[in-house]
Amino acid sequence: MQARYKFYEVVKISSIRSELAEVNGTNGAVLGMAENEAGEWTYAVQILDTDECWDVMEKELSSVGRIMSREDFYEGDSITVEVNESTNEGKLKN
Repeated sequence: MQARYKFYEVVKISSIRSELAEVNGTNGAVLGMAENEAGEWTYAVQILDTDECWDVMEKELSSVGRIMSREDFYEGDSITVEVNESTNEGKLKN
């Protein structure tokens, strides 16, 4: 089954679950998604007003008709890691 929402799509949370009472009715953007064995989708939604990320089921979301860009959330910085082949441990490379 295909996901209903896209990455960076702005969605409104509408849930009766008490765990989501704090963010019910707020808008957020989809930053992650996962499908379980039953074909149900869960989304990582970053609340736009607080920058907190919440796990929300697909049926608890509705699109507001807007898609943001990756640059709205990520600066593009990156790191390099080197791995010690004998121990398989990694560390940040200078």
